[in-house]
Amino acid sequence: FGQGAHERVLLLASYAFDPSTYAFWVPLLHGGRTVITPEGEASVAELARLIVDEEITGLDITAGLFRVMAEEDPGCFAGVREVITGGDVISPTAVRRVLEHCPETVVRCAYGPTETTLFATQAPWTAADTVPAPLPVGRPLDGMRAYVLDGSLGLLPPGVAGELYLAGAGLARGYHGRPDLTAERFVADPFGPPGGRMYRTGDLARWSAGGLLEFVGRADDQVKIRGFRIELGEIEAVLGRHPGLAQVAVIAREDQPGDKRLTAYLVGPDGDTTVDTEAVRAHAAGLLPEYMVPTAFIVLDQLPLTNNGKVDHRALPAPDLPLAAGTGRGPRDPREEILCGLVAEVLDLPAVGIDDSFFELGGHSLLATRLVSRIRSILGVELPVRTLFQAPTVAALAEQLDRAPGSSPGESLGVLLPLRAEGDLDPLFCIHPAIGLSWAYSGLLGHLDRRQPLYGLQARRFSEPDAPAPGLEEMVEDYLNEIRTVRPSGPYALLGWSFGGIVAHAVAVRLQEEGEEVALLALMDSYLPTDGWEGERLSYDSPGVLSAIAESVGHDPTSPDSPLAGLGTDEFSALVEVFVNTANLSDRIRVGEFTGDILFFAAAADRTDGDPTPDVWSPYTSGRVEVHAIDCVHGAMTEPRPLSEIGRILAARLAVPETDPQENR
Repeated sequence: FGQGAHERVLLLASYAFDPSTYAFWVPLLHGGRTVITPEGEASVAELARLIVDEEITGLDITAGLFRVMAEEDPGCFAGVREVITGGDVISPTAVRRVLEHCPETVVRCAYGPTETTLFATQAPWTAADTVPAPLPVGRPLDGMRAYVLDGSLGLLPPGVAGELYLAGAGLARGYHGRPDLTAERFVADPFGPPGGRMYRTGDLARWSAGGLLEFVGRADDQVKIRGFRIELGEIEAVLGRHPGLAQVAVIAREDQPGDKRLTAYLVGPDGDTTVDTEAVRAHAAGLLPEYMVPTAFIVLDQLPLTNNGKVDHRALPAPDLPLAAGTGRGPRDPREEILCGLVAEVLDLPAVGIDDSFFELGGHSLLATRLVSRIRSILGVELPVRTLFQAPTVAALAEQLDRAPGSSPGESLGVLLPLRAEGDLDPLFCIHPAIGLSWAYSGLLGHLDRRQPLYGLQARRFSEPDAPAPGLEEMVEDYLNEIRTVRPSGPYALLGWSFGGIVAHAVAVRLQEEGEEVALLALMDSYLPTDGWEGERLSYDSPGVLSAIAESVGHDPTSPDSPLAGLGTDEFSALVEVFVNTANLSDRIRVGEFTGDILFFAAAADRTDGDPTPDVWSPYTSGRVEVHAIDCVHGAMTEPRPLSEIGRILAARLAVPETDPQENR
């Protein structure tokens, strides 16, 4: 601590709370004094008076109480040499505010679990304009060590999040009378002296480029929403970067049984309750995948605190349920009301509006099958799954009901499938796998920016049954013509799964040969054919065709639960023909060289030594093959969990970089 900071220390914590050890032992062991606050809860005004009257030089205060004092009377710390705060997420706005009013005061942000009483790391701040958001938890104290490790206890490089372990002189020996718990949390330290131990904090952190520890969240503080595992701390960190907020808390509420959703609580500067929640929502939507954007945003004048000064999550108020998930426009007649209820049921949402897109709310092709099944059982109307691609909202779906059965295949089986046509970002074009359909890419809609247009390219055989079986060059020519109807010139972004990756690479090479820019080429578990890769050639009536299709798409295509079950007899026959023709192309594929890097998503589950690897693309690119391992098998690449991880990475690559204002001068 700074010189003279512990001459007169104010005791704010309960004797049973570990921060009290600083107020007792630091001053008393150095000839200083401990000033005890009067019994009972003191107001900010009383604490401010006590600081002045008792000439306090140092105090340790919880992050919650520090924020309250910073908002109500930031000048109350004038004369205090050091203010130590921690125990919870610290508000950068509060730190800046105190430093602006008390320029001679050091605000020391500290971190440390009870097992390292009192602190393990710290970061001092002396100037308001240097305080970042979110605040790092600092560097280890003298005699302490901090490791960020992966699941195998390997050291992780800067920028990569892992679990935080602490070691050193301040570490406890264990838990009294609990050898089992001690063995679980206090483990051997492979990086320290022989016989040393380290403590597994359960916190997630990463090292910054400047050597500071950044808190990410809790390893055991994950919540599961709609099948996705979510770190609440990550959402809070993103919301905390919005300039109009002083403090943020995010929790997962289940106010109605089975209805779990994210709720954000916002506090404006000085307790201002006029926070623009839509601006905060837009800020979150631009930086987080759809499933991590809170459903409700509640503005409070302050966050409730426990007796120990931490956020009291149990005291946070429940939100009012909105009429609809997005637009607020509710059903206009009984049939739309039923449809809204069915969509909400399938997507596990409290409610939806008639203009909310099924896919943007988290729907995908497998859930589409469930929805049309529920419509059939409740309304008695038979709809093919493809109808949802033409009419993804309740308002549009209601119109389709009047035309069922026998509605036209329309865009859902066309060569160019507009999964999302609107948006001002550069479109992403997704090329079909061997079955010839691009419906599975619909699951990306919930993970990409809402301004991101998304198109699928599909085999022409579905919309033109008499079209001849094309070779790779014919496909490239055909799909380029379709792409140019939407995007006449570059830059282009291309994605392909399985066989679609081979086509995407060929399209990218062709575009570059014509002088066009290809900004992104991404392949999903796509491998070039090698000798013996295909085995014997398939025919349309081969007994193994259906099992081969099932392996490629990850499910039985003849099952009533399959998205392909909605295809008619002719359309399913076309699918088999497309698959067989594609499988037999292996000896007619010629590969050029792409100029640039390839983004590769590899299905990492159940791999064997003899399987092809992403390195097969190295001779066909001037750059590198950047591999991201996805924990699934090949046929599951477009299921919700793998696609959420793929979508997150794609969204980051497709994001428009912020422009430096100097560049426009």
